[in-house]
Amino acid sequence: MLTPGSTIAVVAPAGVPSRVRLAASIGIVESWGYRVRRMPSLGNVHRYTAGTEAQRTADLREALTAPDIDAVWFARGGFGTVHLLGALPYAKLDNRPVIGFSDATALFAAMHGRGGNPVHGPVLHSLADHVDADSLGAMRRFLQNGASVDLPGTHLAGPAHAVSGPVVGGNLCVLASLVGTPWALDAAGAVLVLEDIHEPAYKLDRLVTQMLMAGAFAGVRGIAIGELTGCRGGDDWTALDLLVELLAPLGVPVVGGLPVGHGARNHPWRHGGAGHLTASGLRID
Repeated sequence: MLTPGSTIAVVAPAGVPSRVRLAASIGIVESWGYRVRRMPSLGNVHRYTAGTEAQRTADLREALTAPDIDAVWFARGGFGTVHLLGALPYAKLDNRPVIGFSDATALFAAMHGRGGNPVHGPVLHSLADHVDADSLGAMRRFLQNGASVDLPGTHLAGPAHAVSGPVVGGNLCVLASLVGTPWALDAAGAVLVLEDIHEPAYKLDRLVTQMLMAGAFAGVRGIAIGELTGCRGGDDWTALDLLVELLAPLGVPVVGGLPVGHGARNHPWRHGGAGHLTASGLRID
């Protein structure tokens, strides 16, 4: 996807990244042979976001459209990307990879069907001290050659037969927050990936139930569940058990345990890429 010497713009459309972690992670990316450009507002702080809405919008617009930038990488997640969605130049988006996850799910949902090349993968400041070696290696290989990705998993509910379709989704909380807005993800005909972090069971129930009642799962061909990092269940049941109970009535294949999400395992995949979900996992071309 990126040749040596390509320029990657680092943006912070949401939360404030750790300067120490970011510097160490930028060093890793530079050791891979890429140039890294820090966007002007990267070090800013406005309450819980990395700058004001105007500052973050300006950075993201430039990163997405400047002719001398080859890829865009979210510094971290958090909250705030949704503020920017109405001011982005979707008609001008090209094929440069836009890498991130968590709050970047809002941008990826907005880009789906509007253009661009979103890549669900680790946020930049997590490279140095959070993702495991397999995820780091997978990220490097993905940038270098854009190879197909295999995400192993386990069949949990629904039919065990294979289904195919574009692979979309990301953070459950963010996806639920977009329901009823112009940026809600249309997952009809797609394989939907879900992951989340630090949500108690009743909140996961609330999020999924909201999406079910709003029709957000209508036409979904299959569901792939990644990490539910720090999501609490009960004494004899897990957060994953709860999601399976809620999603099984859809009658589509549900596969879990994918190395995607807020844990140390977070392998990259192209949002909107052609996927093939089987009982043993998800392959994305």
